[in-house]
Amino acid sequence: MKNNIEQKEIKRWWDAKRQLRWDKIYKGNDYAALKVNNRMNKILFHFDKIKKNKMKILELGFGGGQLAYNLIKKGHNYTGLDVSKNLVKSARVRCRKLKNKKFSFICRSIDKKLNFPKNHFDVVIVCGVMQYVTAPKFIFNEIFRVLKKDSFFICAQTNFLVLRNFFKVRSFINRLYCVLANEKYEISNSFRSLMLETKIKNLINENLKRKIINSSFCNKDYIDVNFNFKKRIIYQKKIFDLAKKSGFKVYKTDSSGPFFKVGYNNSFAFNLNKFLEILSENFLFSFLNKLNNSFILLLRK
Repeated sequence: MKNNIEQKEIKRWWDAKRQLRWDKIYKGNDYAALKVNNRMNKILFHFDKIKKNKMKILELGFGGGQLAYNLIKKGHNYTGLDVSKNLVKSARVRCRKLKNKKFSFICRSIDKKLNFPKNHFDVVIVCGVMQYVTAPKFIFNEIFRVLKKDSFFICAQTNFLVLRNFFKVRSFINRLYCVLANEKYEISNSFRSLMLETKIKNLINENLKRKIINSSFCNKDYIDVNFNFKKRIIYQKKIFDLAKKSGFKVYKTDSSGPFFKVGYNNSFAFNLNKFLEILSENFLFSFLNKLNNSFILLLRK
């Protein structure tokens, strides 16, 4: 697996049939459903706070178009870009029943210069996409360019440092190493990945390394994927740094759950997650936002 992000492979990843399951996820009652619905609802909540009618919206990487559908239904002028032709087709089918609405879904990589003039959009949304891009700084600069003055960039991301991963030994060690070593790309939650895909491989004797990686303990949870790319490591501080370098000001920070991997049907864990979310809204416990499943940043030009 290459130690970079291959856009052709990402396109193949999202065009794969197994990725066309957004409807099933959003309508489910498991952890995945809780995660994506919470994030979408939080984005819509902040969106309504902007209090402008019929805004020009650009979304980079719209997935199955669930968020797009809700924004278009509100009467906003929506444009979405996505690298997957299958997801573009799916979003068009979803939204075509919305009559007399202005929207456009375009199949195009977001890693290129955006085909829009300066000061064109009222809001730009990027939801769960930054881990797949080649040049985050370039994209932030482009978003800044196409946004009007005093307009908003809503950036929502799955958190690499989510609390639930600190309760798994392999996940905790791998993620701690990645942060301390300032690794750019994710590795799977196994010690095999840690030995083979990071700087550690240069520090261990070959014979010892061979014994370690061939052990069942080391290979547990190892995933050998058939896609030639790695996801970029994203957590709140990295987005803060990108925003500052591009000229954005942080207007508001928020997060969406769950903190733990549960669904709607586990009442105790579900309520515990809700309690932690409410607690995180208190200034004294705001540090919990950095450990939630997703973080949401409202950045202002």
